[in-house]
Amino acid sequence: MKKEKGDRKMKKRFGLVAAGLLALTMAGCSTQIEKGTSLLKEEKYEEAAEVFEKASGKSSMEREAYRGLGISYFELEQYDKAASAFETALEKGVKKTPELYNLLGISYMKIGQYDKAAVSFENGSQMDGAGDQLKREMAYNEIFVLEKAGDYTKAKERADAYLQTWPDDEDVKKEAEFLETQAGNA
Repeated sequence: MKKEKGDRKMKKRFGLVAAGLLALTMAGCSTQIEKGTSLLKEEKYEEAAEVFEKASGKSSMEREAYRGLGISYFELEQYDKAASAFETALEKGVKKTPELYNLLGISYMKIGQYDKAAVSFENGSQMDGAGDQLKREMAYNEIFVLEKAGDYTKAKERADAYLQTWPDDEDVKKEAEFLETQAGNA
């Protein structure tokens, strides 16, 4: 895939951060979580990270604090820290959402952990509640990371499945042709 095209599509989050913020707010959060959420809305990501870091040590709110911390680090483009925070949030039992898996997948993608990114995108795209646009983004990104990981056969399978749902995507049609040749050479 062309790097520029992949980067441009990858950057489209279609309101995912806003959805994450909504989930934080709806969780019946404490004052610290509310403060962190407000800071995220104000795009004060470093301050939000500090607030969520403090809240992450408190058992009554730590899973939401880790989700907020992940969003903060994601927006600060500290993708290794974002991935770690999202992983911890999931381990602590935060509600699993397609948006969370997408942000985790993008974080993994940015730090070159393509296999983990593919799993995240696959998990998120199969969940109820993932809208068509989000499913499309995750399916596209899954093709991209499988190719980056060198799994051309699986990337071709995913491209074909993508085209069954979204047959008018010329970029993915070209990608599927490329992957056909790569899978045949593997």
